[in-house]
Amino acid sequence: MQNPLIYISLALATGVAIGVIIQYDSDRLGTPALKSNPNTAIFATDQKVEKNPDTDHPTVGLTELNQLLQNEIRERKVLEQEIETLRLLVAEIGTDLEPSERTTSSEQVDDGSELDESDSNRGWFNEQALIDSGIDSGQANELKIYFEQLEMERLYLRDQSIREKWSSEKLREAMQALESKEDELKNQLSDTAYDAYLYASGRPNRVAVTSVLENAQAGLAGIKSGDYIIRYDNQRIYNWLDLREATASGNISDMVELEVERDDKMILFYLTRGPLGIRMNSVSVAP
Repeated sequence: MQNPLIYISLALATGVAIGVIIQYDSDRLGTPALKSNPNTAIFATDQKVEKNPDTDHPTVGLTELNQLLQNEIRERKVLEQEIETLRLLVAEIGTDLEPSERTTSSEQVDDGSELDESDSNRGWFNEQALIDSGIDSGQANELKIYFEQLEMERLYLRDQSIREKWSSEKLREAMQALESKEDELKNQLSDTAYDAYLYASGRPNRVAVTSVLENAQAGLAGIKSGDYIIRYDNQRIYNWLDLREATASGNISDMVELEVERDDKMILFYLTRGPLGIRMNSVSVAP
């Protein structure tokens, strides 16, 4: 008789255990979604354990809680990776846009300039613009190949920074190293050829005056809105950053020569080194 009694006892115990588990599952299914709020998940799970203080299976609630926490950790890691990727992309964009968005202590930079529609539709590199400026077709093709290789290096660098989760500072330094290659090209080409190269690649090659302070140096000298600043102290100016560095270098008492293009004519002004008192844009203009 002993064996049948044991079997019956085990059967009853199993039935009770199954009933408890079924009741727990019913309560769990009726509980609102807990995944989005870890604090709510902990509170709800604790309540279920407290509702059944005499149960022999409190580990069921703890297991559920652990699973929720693990899911939450995984989702947060995925979210952090996505945020990091976006942050790097924003940093890269910020690096590309920086020269046209910041203002300087010497001059103000307008941020509303736009390229001509013909410039925006010509593609990444306008090889014909180089030829039209007087560069032979062979050198124009070499400059196009150089430009495309440099652009591909930028793209690979961007992907590498995302893949290896670089900091924004590391990405900026790597991008600046690439920019130094264009500085080397600038030293190899004449001013006219480099000017044409910048235009062909869609980069700024002129500083356009948009407004002038009447009582500042520029206004008193006769510089007008619409003028293009070509040279400052015998240094070719291609963008607003070139001009800022030129006005801030040397001695403040130096007399410098300023070359301005107005209506396809060159005009020379002689000014004291320092801020001109203008607002300006870096623009892309056909040489």
